[in-house]
Amino acid sequence: MSNEHYERQTMVIWSTSEISVFIAVVGMIILKLWSVWHVSLKAGANREGRAIFLGLLAGLTLFGLTAKIYISHVLS
Repeated sequence: MSNEHYERQTMVIWSTSEISVFIAVVGMIILKLWSVWHVSLKAGANREGRAIFLGLLAGLTLFGLTAKIYISHVLS
């Protein structure tokens, strides 16, 4: 079997600025989730309402992080 049928895999090497942006994004995500949780507790939201809202935020956040990683991989 020849190796021409296999696609070559390369590692994504992130620059210092990309790492800084990634750390900043993670920090903002943590702050966003904490603030939503804190406001929902102060507003007296029930457990189901908090879970739905945080689930939607978490899903959108994961989508955004996955898109950032994918775009970084494609552009490298």
